[in-house]
Amino acid sequence: MEKECTGQTLSTLRSDPLKTALTRKSISEFRIMKQFKDNKAPITSLDYDPTGTRCITTSADESLRIYNCVQGKRDRVSYSKKYGCSLAQFTKQPGCVAYASTKLNDTVRYLSYETNQFIRYFVGHSGKVTNLQRSPDGSSTMMSAALDGTVRIWDLGASGPTITVNPELFAGNANVRTPGIAASYDPSASIVAVVLASSEIQLFDVREMKRGPFKTAPLLHNITTESDVVGVKFVPPFGDCILISMADGTNQIVDAFTLECRLKLGLAAHSNGVKERSRVLADEGSPASKPVLHEYMSQRVTVTPDGRTVITGCDNGSVVYWDISRTKNLEEKLPVLLNPAGVWNDMHQDGDVIGVCSFNPHLMECLTGSSSLALWSVM
Repeated sequence: MEKECTGQTLSTLRSDPLKTALTRKSISEFRIMKQFKDNKAPITSLDYDPTGTRCITTSADESLRIYNCVQGKRDRVSYSKKYGCSLAQFTKQPGCVAYASTKLNDTVRYLSYETNQFIRYFVGHSGKVTNLQRSPDGSSTMMSAALDGTVRIWDLGASGPTITVNPELFAGNANVRTPGIAASYDPSASIVAVVLASSEIQLFDVREMKRGPFKTAPLLHNITTESDVVGVKFVPPFGDCILISMADGTNQIVDAFTLECRLKLGLAAHSNGVKERSRVLADEGSPASKPVLHEYMSQRVTVTPDGRTVITGCDNGSVVYWDISRTKNLEEKLPVLLNPAGVWNDMHQDGDVIGVCSFNPHLMECLTGSSSLALWSVM
């Protein structure tokens, strides 16, 4: 059944040419338009600025690179050799980014990339930062989650967190175990979703986070308990569903109101046609599939701005997508196993594992990262 279009949905789609252009046909026609081979190690994160005109990547080679998404060219590069870098995010302040350290300590660093000088250090985490996200409401706040089991809200003007919460203290599932943790704002920045290990999802009201979650639920039972969560995000444009990604490559779509799992998206669920296309691509020159590193997977899955297509990178450098637009009013027994709708016809020339995949919120393009960065669009 087609996704029901309410008055609000139609108004949003009509006011945004990108969303109206994202048809099933156009999604199937994405090709690599440009590929950058600037990095000497895997790309570990990618973020767009609020306008979608620039993006920033981090890499295991300890570089932060900024690209112009409109012109399709490199802009500038900085290095963080002393502290390492990951999860870089543009901030409200022009010319500035925040990113997580990967060496020496777990501090989040606030950098002016125009002057290459640090503005502030956000100190508090005692474990590796797994999520960093600026507030989607355009305010001067951001959120982080880390393997110390905490979620923290920061104001760009202060070094210490304004809110610190340990979601495990509120866990209703006795089997919850750290270290796996992921967190995400909803589109209004009023709700935070937290997923603990492979066990539980929690929803917090941002204004009352210290009181604990207002709703919790266990994750789908048949997801392996040995696979930790690596990513969580609300599905745009309204955040009525939540996408949860696990380290074993499986994904699930959860209703944001009931927390009931509606869809299972697993790469093992490829249709024969998708399997065949992946085999052909591999035979045309890609090396054998490589194991995916847990630390490079937090941004491996993305959703188009209209919320109708889920896209993920694969181990052999190809990209697979699912059409979730027909699953709003499911009459089948939940959760439903959804096969991929297709696989994009190009692949990364290096054939490496794609660890980063992100669709531009404002432009008809998607970026994927292995040890190279590929810009996908339609002719």
